Amino acid sequence: MTVIDLGELTEPTDQPPRRRRTVAGSRHFRAALLAVVVLMSMAGAAPPTRRVYATVPVPLGASLHLTADQIFAVVPGTDATGDRPELLAFPPPERAIGTPPKLTPSWRVLLPSGHWGFRVQSVADDGVLVSTSAEAPENSHSLLLDARTGRPRWREPGVALHDDPRRALLRTHRESMPNTLRAIELPSARELWSVPLSASSVDYRLRDGAVDAIVVSTLDGDVEVRDPETGKVRHRLPAPADDPAGYQSAWVVGDLVAVVRNSNTVAAYAVDGLAPRWQTTVPTVYHVTVCAALLCAWMASGGVQVLDPATGAARWDDRNVGDLLLAGERRALALSGRASGATELVTVDMTTGAVLADHGTWEQVHRYEYAPHLLAVRPVPDVGLVLARLDPDQDQARPIEVLAGARGGCQARYDLVACRRQDGDFGVWRLPE
Repeated sequence: MTVIDLGELTEPTDQPPRRRRTVAGSRHFRAALLAVVVLMSMAGAAPPTRRVYATVPVPLGASLHLTADQIFAVVPGTDATGDRPELLAFPPPERAIGTPPKLTPSWRVLLPSGHWGFRVQSVADDGVLVSTSAEAPENSHSLLLDARTGRPRWREPGVALHDDPRRALLRTHRESMPNTLRAIELPSARELWSVPLSASSVDYRLRDGAVDAIVVSTLDGDVEVRDPETGKVRHRLPAPADDPAGYQSAWVVGDLVAVVRNSNTVAAYAVDGLAPRWQTTVPTVYHVTVCAALLCAWMASGGVQVLDPATGAARWDDRNVGDLLLAGERRALALSGRASGATELVTVDMTTGAVLADHGTWEQVHRYEYAPHLLAVRPVPDVGLVLARLDPDQDQARPIEVLAGARGGCQARYDLVACRRQDGDFGVWRLPE
């Protein structure tokens, strides 16, 4: 196996000193006091205990990625790096101390130039799987690094989906050559299978955290279900005879494949066998997702139509709903855009679509995986952000922390929450139990 060099590993370089504004100590005291008062008054609780907290010193334009054991930052290229972005690895904060420390990178490595989108995740055997998107799709690559040192183990063309400790699925996007979908052994990048891909959409069914079916909507109008172990076609649904050239996409929703045709028809088939189940009309539909026990058909003109997965019958629709963030069996948390132009977080009844509670304006904290509750933040002037937990079955948000100095762009994974700070760095907090 040939290992392609990603660039030399370098020692962490000193950051240029930042100019700090002189702030009166009384203002620090007032801000801290206000933070405590805000949290106590909203939660009705005792003063918060000292949290595990640190800052990640990176420039504007950097992206942060949380994994189980490390924090990664992708930093834009500079003249010093030949315009090549860098991947930096940081240890997570471990203990509560008075002043939050600035984390120091354990290692840093140069990434290929011309790339702007990144996905970073920890994998088995002390590995870090990095997928990059480039301005030219054919230049997108995935690479496996040693999590302890940053040294490369392999680099392959395509964007990776890691679903199994043994393998990764790689999809290439090329304008001048046929696209491909292939599977490789994760430790070595040895190819397991490869198939040409002429697709308008590719989706996957997950079971126990692993892909057990690959659903492809081809440019010719066929729908295929492929075996992830071999790449072979298990089932094929031919293009409709009455409209073989129409645009379509296919989405896995539970054990159904929802095929969207010509942005106005949704037809459902069983994943296993592609037996037809039902068909319905949804104006300007472009995407179908699972919404707890129901299906959500999202409309390009705005809003959602909620469907019965057994029959396709419309339960309700709302042109103001921009997203269902977390759906339960009876209630869901949704983003609702009203006539005033403001976007608010509301709780809706999943049976009727009626608004049951209006939580006001909150910014969602991005989550990598499903969680039974939603995290959201709201600004507190001169303090930072209040972090709250929202549950579809509860009428009120439950504030759990004040993120001092934070200003937005928050994400959470495992027991960490990270936000961009007002000084430009990232702050990382361990979530309270």
